[in-house]
Amino acid sequence: MSMDYITNEDWFTMTEAEAIEMAIDRHGEDGITSVAYCALETWGDHGNPEYHFWFDLFLKLIKREHVGWA
Repeated sequence: MSMDYITNEDWFTMTEAEAIEMAIDRHGEDGITSVAYCALETWGDHGNPEYHFWFDLFLKLIKREHVGWA
């Protein structure tokens, strides 16, 4: 599913799993890091719905990985 450029329609219609896969294909890192890069790419306008999509997905992945303070 490699894409060099994401249009609004692309990210808006993807499931979370598809978005993570696309982010990994695009950035070549683990899922959390790749999704973070996608959020940073759209960071300029915090009111941008695409930014919120990627940032919310990043937060969801971080919370899933976090199992405690130990």
